[in-house]
Amino acid sequence: MRRLVLLLVGSLTALVLVLEAEPRQQESPRFRASVDLVDVDVSVLDRHRLPVRGLTAADFTVLEDGRPRPIVAFTAVDLPSRERPSARWMSTIAPDVLDNDLQREGRLIAILMDRGIAPENLPASQRFAEAVVEQLRPGDMAAVVYATFGVPQNFTSDRTRLLAAIRQPRVGLPADDSGAEDMCACGACSLESIGDVAEAMAPVRQRRKLLLIVGSNIAIQSAGACNARLKPVRERAFRAVEAGNVTVYAFDPGGLPTLSVSAADGRSGRGRAMANLARLGNLRTLPEHTGGRFMADPIRPADRVSEVFRESESYYVLGFEPAHSDADGRFRRIRVDVNRPGVDLQARRGYYGGGGEARLSQPREDDVATPGTVTRELRSAVAGLWPASDVTLAVAAAPVASLDLSRSSVATVVRVTQAFGDGLPVLFASPMPIGPGLVHIYTGAFDRQGTALASSEQTLAVTPQSMAPGTFEYEIVSRLELKPGRYELRSAVQDVRLGRSGSVYTYVDVPDFRASPVSLSGLMLSVTPGTVVVPGAPLDGLTPVVPTTQRLFTSTDRVRAFVRLYQGVSRAIMPGFVVAEILDDRDTSVYRQETRLVGGQYGASRAVDFTVDVPVARLPPGQYVLGIEARHGNDTARRDVRFTVR
Repeated sequence: MRRLVLLLVGSLTALVLVLEAEPRQQESPRFRASVDLVDVDVSVLDRHRLPVRGLTAADFTVLEDGRPRPIVAFTAVDLPSRERPSARWMSTIAPDVLDNDLQREGRLIAILMDRGIAPENLPASQRFAEAVVEQLRPGDMAAVVYATFGVPQNFTSDRTRLLAAIRQPRVGLPADDSGAEDMCACGACSLESIGDVAEAMAPVRQRRKLLLIVGSNIAIQSAGACNARLKPVRERAFRAVEAGNVTVYAFDPGGLPTLSVSAADGRSGRGRAMANLARLGNLRTLPEHTGGRFMADPIRPADRVSEVFRESESYYVLGFEPAHSDADGRFRRIRVDVNRPGVDLQARRGYYGGGGEARLSQPREDDVATPGTVTRELRSAVAGLWPASDVTLAVAAAPVASLDLSRSSVATVVRVTQAFGDGLPVLFASPMPIGPGLVHIYTGAFDRQGTALASSEQTLAVTPQSMAPGTFEYEIVSRLELKPGRYELRSAVQDVRLGRSGSVYTYVDVPDFRASPVSLSGLMLSVTPGTVVVPGAPLDGLTPVVPTTQRLFTSTDRVRAFVRLYQGVSRAIMPGFVVAEILDDRDTSVYRQETRLVGGQYGASRAVDFTVDVPVARLPPGQYVLGIEARHGNDTARRDVRFTVR
């Protein structure tokens, strides 16, 4: 019997790893590796496991095959300490515009819910995982993975999605792996999941990578035939965490058992004690191998989690020239030393020849989309584990129902930003528009199994518009017909003028507009003056506005929010209210509009358009959230969007 849900890395049938955008802030200096360098992110901890700061490149030595290698690039990274947001919505409402910037500093955290968590230990397991989500800082991203039963959540900064994956109902699922030997023979699924996660995290640079394993039964070593079954997956898991520089932590939700044996216990008691010793040894192996720690505090798991975050908030990124220039894919052993006594050092123990990244299997490009105008570059850009960032992209998506509620569409807006350093001419005075150029764009919708369910392909002539000194921008709108459900959208853009391609990934949840008593389309913003949008009338018959990805406004912008309200066919049309409210970064209501809705406004389409002129001209600079909620009897639906006034 196959495992119901398993993180399979390297194809679109995988747990797809999605980077979600944080509001842009002033960034610390960055290490940028060339193709000829191998980078290593290093944590140095004192005897209290606190980060040692103030080190320089001269304090480190990198050895490859026992021989020193020159360190030619160095960056010290200090992540922000945890601060309580000034407004509650800042923790619960994620940005709806996502980009493909892979290089933010921050942590990449995978929470692996292991097999066989006993029902009595499930509350402690969930408390620990929830504490991880609560501790996330700006720039951090987390994922929730299940070794056997459970629906995973891809890498995201959206706390709501992460908590939903942690708290998902367990009704009807086995409490342990009894009777499921084919699913997880000898406990190998735990090691397989560890290897999958570590290989998926390996290509991302600059971030501290943490794997937090929640469970009591990791099978590192075993007796008899099981040891032979575990050997290849164990070697792969260890090699993956070494190459990916993944620090492993293990949390036992059952607490630390007593290992003492009384005379009354007899032989069975001694057997249990020996089994517990072996189990604890297995749980400690990977943390001790990678510089992490073993934790067993089901009463105060949040305290242990805060320690994990504190010790990973400062690190160094070293770049060195490899001794071998051939891209043969072989694993090369390395060691990093620091000239500080009495410290612990966390660093990767090797790299793979050819850029330092593990060789992961990829899907065939023909599996990504049906043949059409999509180029090979676009197929490659959406087939990877991570978005391609050679072209700077951002994306927003909004579901909308047809007028008779029989079909659902998703409007997708991709913003393309070009800088003068990207092959565009350098203009010395005020930038002038550049001429039109061809652009290919592909957008595909995929289900949780990675199956492509719909796609859109366009070739457009675009004349970018200068939006700021040194940059040009334009936005491309696509639409896909989709049934109700949750999808991942992957968009790729090839700019023929630049000869470059990029991609960006996001989620969209399409409601069942017809069956739901009350539902809302996506909340879309439009702005005047805006950037160039192509094609010219992409959403005719779908929405009266052309949505934008812009979420940073000035007092001179004219911003309008649009949402469509629906009442499904399950009952008669009811009167109700729609409330639009803007909260500032102190949770203070700075705008509120309440509108009465009567049945006659819905008509045969059972839908009402609702717009709000966002009063940015009278809002002081800062961060805001606009929420629109429809209320009909006991049924409500809500949409929120974050924005900033400069």
